Amino acid sequence: MNANFKEYIRNNWLLFIAAKRLQRIKQKWKLPILGKNNKIINKGVLLNVKYDIVGNNNLIEIGERAVLSDMKIFIRGNNHKLTIKEDCRYKGGIVWFEDNNCQITIGRNTGIVSAHLAVTEPNRKITIGEDCMFSTNIEFRTGDSHSIIDMETKKRINASQDITVEDHVWIGANSIILKGAHIENNSIIGTNSLVTKRIPSHSIAAGIPAKVIKNNIDWLRERTYE
Repeated sequence: MNANFKEYIRNNWLLFIAAKRLQRIKQKWKLPILGKNNKIINKGVLLNVKYDIVGNNNLIEIGERAVLSDMKIFIRGNNHKLTIKEDCRYKGGIVWFEDNNCQITIGRNTGIVSAHLAVTEPNRKITIGEDCMFSTNIEFRTGDSHSIIDMETKKRINASQDITVEDHVWIGANSIILKGAHIENNSIIGTNSLVTKRIPSHSIAAGIPAKVIKNNIDWLRERTYE
């Protein structure tokens, strides 16, 4: 369908309504999983979790007592692996795979209010440790989705990189974690931060880009009054 025809439909109200209804019908009957040897091993609880998978040999493993709700698992490509371990809570957002041979792992007892976790480019990984706590609207991206080319060499200069979050890390609302970030254990990332590098353990980092503002700290889920 060319651009002129699309514009014609938008300008004709009856045709526009008919096109939207047809789109909804097509979406209703669209198969959520297409391809060969895709496996879902679910030992947890899924509430309003939608799949959109096109590819082969993809594996989703959800551990015991894990609860996923109001989220989408989007996969394009082959040989991807999503692992969500025991006692996790993932309450909203999307898990996004592109290309081939990528992995996302979320460790035991990690809680995510809402997050967009996007792993792109072959063989890349997002690794999240145990007992982490993510607030709302968190974003992880291993790649830039588009290419940046050096004018002299004509070569791409923005290759993707893995992202690692170690155990017991607290990430504040609206934070973005980009390729190459490595957040060490027992750390805190402040609200609205942009993380692009290694953050040492037992520290608070905040800002754009995130910088360490305090060392020698730890944190608890519980509020104390001492």
